[in-house]
Amino acid sequence: MPRTYVALDLETTGVDAQRDAIIEIGAVKFRRDEELDTFSTFVDPGRHIPRDITTLTGITDQDVRGAPHLYDVMPNLVRFVGEQPIIGHSVDFDLRFLQQHSQHFNNEYLDTFELAGVLLPDADRYSLRRLAQMLDVNLEHAHRATHDARASYRVFRAMLLRASELPPRMLKEIIGHGQRVSWNACPFFQEALEEAAHHPPGQRSTPERLGPEGPLFAASEQVQRLEPTMDQKPVNVDYLASLLEKEGAFAEHFPNYEYRPQQVEMLRAVGEAFNEGRHLLVEAPTGVGKSLAYLIPAVHWAIQNGERVVISTNTINLQEQLYEKDIPDLDQILSLEFDAAILKGRSHYLCPARLQALRHRGARSPEQARVLAKVLIWLLRTEDGDGDDLFLPTALDRSMWHRLSAEYDGCNPERCRFFQRGVCYFYRARRAAEAAHVIIVNHALLLADVAVQNRALPQYDYLIVDEAHHLESAITQGLSFETDRASVRRLLGEIGRVSSGGRVSGLLNQVLGRCQEAGLPQETMETVELAIGKIGQAVDEALRELGTFFDRVETFAEEQKGDRRTRYSFRMRLDSGVRVQPAWDSIEMACDDMDRPMKLVVRELERLAGGVDELVASYDLPNADELQLQMLGMAQHLEEVRQQISHMVMDPSSSLIYWLEMQPNSDHLSLHAAPLHAGPLVQEELFHKKQSMILTSATLRTSGTFDFLRERLHAWDANELAVGSPFDYESSTLFYIVDDVPEPNERGYQRIVAQGMAQLFRATEGRALALFTSYRQLRATLRAIKAPLAQAGITVQAQGEGISRAQLLENFRTGDRRVLLGTRSFWEGVDVPGDPLSCLAIAKLPFSVPSDPIFAARAETFEQPFRDFMVPETILRFLQGFGRLIRTRDDRGIIVCFDKRLLTKSYGPFFLESLPNPSIRRGAITQLPQVAADWLDR
Repeated sequence: MPRTYVALDLETTGVDAQRDAIIEIGAVKFRRDEELDTFSTFVDPGRHIPRDITTLTGITDQDVRGAPHLYDVMPNLVRFVGEQPIIGHSVDFDLRFLQQHSQHFNNEYLDTFELAGVLLPDADRYSLRRLAQMLDVNLEHAHRATHDARASYRVFRAMLLRASELPPRMLKEIIGHGQRVSWNACPFFQEALEEAAHHPPGQRSTPERLGPEGPLFAASEQVQRLEPTMDQKPVNVDYLASLLEKEGAFAEHFPNYEYRPQQVEMLRAVGEAFNEGRHLLVEAPTGVGKSLAYLIPAVHWAIQNGERVVISTNTINLQEQLYEKDIPDLDQILSLEFDAAILKGRSHYLCPARLQALRHRGARSPEQARVLAKVLIWLLRTEDGDGDDLFLPTALDRSMWHRLSAEYDGCNPERCRFFQRGVCYFYRARRAAEAAHVIIVNHALLLADVAVQNRALPQYDYLIVDEAHHLESAITQGLSFETDRASVRRLLGEIGRVSSGGRVSGLLNQVLGRCQEAGLPQETMETVELAIGKIGQAVDEALRELGTFFDRVETFAEEQKGDRRTRYSFRMRLDSGVRVQPAWDSIEMACDDMDRPMKLVVRELERLAGGVDELVASYDLPNADELQLQMLGMAQHLEEVRQQISHMVMDPSSSLIYWLEMQPNSDHLSLHAAPLHAGPLVQEELFHKKQSMILTSATLRTSGTFDFLRERLHAWDANELAVGSPFDYESSTLFYIVDDVPEPNERGYQRIVAQGMAQLFRATEGRALALFTSYRQLRATLRAIKAPLAQAGITVQAQGEGISRAQLLENFRTGDRRVLLGTRSFWEGVDVPGDPLSCLAIAKLPFSVPSDPIFAARAETFEQPFRDFMVPETILRFLQGFGRLIRTRDDRGIIVCFDKRLLTKSYGPFFLESLPNPSIRRGAITQLPQVAADWLDR
């Protein structure tokens, strides 16, 4: 008999179940598509409803006046719900509120948010409103309890029908994985399987395929490698420039095309750099159209000479813009045949071998079962195996993906049956790149290719680095190392242990099981068991010594930290001054004691992998290749960790920065290493080895010169070009410096900044982005301005409130009278043209924290670190923030800086000289609202 469900939704005064109150309850009882009954009531919260809640829901204090109290409502709601399974969107939120006031509501429940993440793993958003649109469900009044509850049940039914169209074999596998670990979504897939019985295979919209045998894994077509021509032909720079002229091909094809002389100037410089085999630095401000300025000569050069051109970006957004917009636009214009490909790092692609191993082993937790179901369903749709299409919102999800990705130390194509059959996603993308004229990568993959001696990318001699101001930080991140006690314990645990009773776990258990399945002779089996026992003993010893080592490091760190209490993490550089302290000797001894059993685990695991290889010749070991890859991969991973920790503690390199970090209010400690310098690597591996390398960005210069970038990246021999901006900043942008606010380290600064921002945002009627350098100041400002601005009908949202960055920006773009507060990640990558962003507030200059280990170590390499390192680095970040305001020719706005050090410090003029000639005014904070209103009303 079909099950009966209750869909439930609450509206509340906030998101904290302990402090906030329920103001409306809606519930709908249903069976299949039949609505059986409803429950709906307002609830008197005994307090004022915040304005932002009223704005969101439409529920006012008037609506709840005279409504029953929650304790009067609860008995009726308990009776209505009964023992039925509960459905809801992010329903754990609603249940937390109800369980705060009742011992009931411990029913089985199904979360439509979680189910949508599994069934629609590549959806753009997962709000109830968006899912309703995707699934053709009517949602009359979003954020009203009964309407949301009804929409939740209809979304549930729509997803159930979708799930019933999945291949029955897939549904059975998902149910099997879920039942073993008690995943609460299992009943949903069981009901879908029952529904599937009513859909003969010919009526299903989802193809019957699952796993390597289906068309999903059909071998990719053969590709023709790109080969350089015998003689190089220079591109015709005049002809290429003519494409962008006022009467050129682009003007003919695109009605709204704007001629920009700066774009033509950049195109010519890039074309000449390719022709002459020269390196080039190009600063091209927002609006120039630098993508086409380098794509046009790059494509022509590649076609004429059979030479690949690699384009590296820092962000996925720019990669997608190049591949999905700019290159198709170019394809319409050019009467040339050319191929372009996106190639990402290994971690982005699914590894079929690792997925197969997980399916064979089975999920070990509800979270693993959920992610495995998500990946299996996604497999039916994906063509490229790129996990960026997957919705992986939690750290556990992302960790699970990492274990399924092609970023695997044990990857050996020669031994992998998936590679041999041409079904490896990563190598399929790699082959496509070999035939492409233009290959789009990110900085991480570019640097990974350098790290593995050019084995990650096809051979290339021409490189364009966009968003080049991030290249040094990308190198730092890409070549960094981090580990902690839990990570190493997990790795050793995955290798496996042997208990005193002889029970074997982890990978060792899989080896033992496969050997038993193969029916090995007793003598051979005893040899295998002896080898496994030896590894298990070494793992146990390594775990004991690992605990001792981290205990001593934590004790040492606590002693160094002393009585300092902070809400931020404690970081300590492991420099020569630290290493000479007497307590450091005990850490070195513990490290040496840990090093020995780790070496033994690595050596014996590699020997066991070799032994399995020998057994394959005589016995039928199931999936022996996958087993060997796992053993070799884990051995390699453990060896890397062992070496990194050993060098960090006992044999530090002068080219690396080492530090430890302790999280606040916890005993979690991690060890870190990062390169001291990026310049020598860029010079040796890129500038010296490539025929032509173009570095471009909207912000490469400080105080009008490329000197800082040249020094950081050793770009000594590169030509340079700084094209002007197509925007008239003098008439479009007012840069206002508040000159009567205290400096950031002076008393009263934060209070006055918050007051000034509140008055400013009233005058601009919202439409503002405020940039901060710390969450602490952001939160303090949010607390101070949210209520008064709400009274003025202005909605304030902030980074760190549990809403994704993408959703915050979408709300800001589409909402009225809004203010958005953000920290470091909002200083760039925010593109909101037009009226929604008319005011930019900068709380303080974005200097790096002087105690940051990487920053401090690099600063020490300068004779005058503040002038020559801190100031130029901060200027580049400051200019990125400045660039958030004006995005098109028609934009107009005001930028307000609440840091008067621009006026009082000797370095202030360097910042102002770097600005793109806006109108600059200094004045009192009391004058600010009127000045802003007048400027925007012009």
